[in-house]
Formats: sequence, structure tokens, C-alpha cells
Amino acid sequence: MIFVVTIISVLAFALTNIFAKKTWQTILSVAFAAIFLISLGFITANDHYHYGMKKVTETTTQTLTSTADNKAMKMLIYQPLGNGKEKIYLYKTNESQKKPKPTGTDHVSNIVKKDQAKSQLQTTKTYWVYKNDTIKFWFGLSSKNHQLIKEKNTFDVQKDWLVLSTDQAKKLAKLVQENKTTMQTAAQSFVQEKVKAAMMQNPSMDQTAQQKVIQQATAEYQQQAMKKLIAEATK
Repeated sequence: MIFVVTIISVLAFALTNIFAKKTWQTILSVAFAAIFLISLGFITANDHYHYGMKKVTETTTQTLTSTADNKAMKMLIYQPLGNGKEKIYLYKTNESQKKPKPTGTDHVSNIVKKDQAKSQLQTTKTYWVYKNDTIKFWFGLSSKNHQLIKEKNTFDVQKDWLVLSTDQAKKLAKLVQENKTTMQTAAQSFVQEKVKAAMMQNPSMDQTAQQKVIQQATAEYQQQAMKKLIAEATK
């Protein structure tokens, strides 16, 4: 509405000033000029100094799911910017999400907390909004309602999650694929040795106990093998 007043006042000023012959017409011209200047001042105050607006903060929490295509890996990926100090994080909040969503760059800060109880994303956003409907009526076209001031993303990830750059994630995936056959063979030998050692300690071990040893040995080997590949990928 303030724009409408501004446009009408400047047109009215132009018309009355051009055709002003009497005192009252001159006074009216000056009044329209004053209205124009005042409305322009309010627009400037609203646009530059957020006149008629207030800050509101909204916080949302979402569950994180792994960004990696390989569901066996739990991973949060980031893309370094510039000198590497700034990062865009690529994340998913549900299993059906096909492509990871990137965090923003303008007025955005990101924090990663490792070894947390839950893997989740807490987002806190602060906006400029109109104080009331009257202000919104007058300045609805002159400023963006819900204008972002700042955004803070806190990524909580559990102990078994990896936080890697996009290049590191690609390198790790390549290493896993290249060593797949070797790892399978080595895993079989590792598990057999563990079962053999367990049987020597307890010759009467039943099938259920043997299966438990196999599961534990398999998990142990996978953890050791992945640790080596991760170290290689993050060099």
C-alpha cells in the first residue's frame, strides 16, 4: 500500500504543480510533495532498517539417514568451499529421499557433533517478519516477509557414522569396490581362524555358539578392514 501512496502522491504533485495558479493549488502541491517524501522515508526505513518488523526464531529437529548409497555405511558428506573452511553439507532425512539436500551458503553456519546418542539435524532459523497485519498491509510489497537473518545447522551423528568430504566418499567407495573380492577371501580366513580358536578352547561348542562366534568375527573383520580403507581414503 505504501508504494501506491508514493506513486499517487508523486503524480498528484506533478499535476498540481504544473497547473497551480492559485494559492490553494500551490499548498496542495506542497502537501503531495510532503506525502511523497514521507512515504519514501518509510519505505527506506523498512527496507534498510527493518522498520515495522521483528525477529522470530524457529527450531526444527529431523532424523538423519545416511547420505551414502551403500546402506551398510552410515555417512554424512560435505563439500568444501574456497579454502576449505566453509562447507556445504549434503544430508538426507528419510530413506525415500533420492538426492541429498545441501545446506545453504548465505547467513548459514554448520556444526557437526560426533559420538552422539542420536543422529539428527537441528536447524535454528531467525527471520524478519511483520509486527502485525497493519504493518503487513502498508509494507507488504516493499519488503520480504520471513526474510532470513541467520541459520544454524547442528548435525548430531552417532559413533559409527563417518563424516567425509565428497572426494573422500568417492575414494572410499572406489577402494571398497576394488578390494571387495580380496576382503571376502580374507574375511573367510579370519572367521575360520576365530572359529578354530574357539573350538580348541571349547570342543563341545554347539551350533548356536559357533554361529555367534562367526557373527562376532565377521563384524570384527569388517570393522578392521573398513578402518584401513577409511584411513587410506582420508589421507
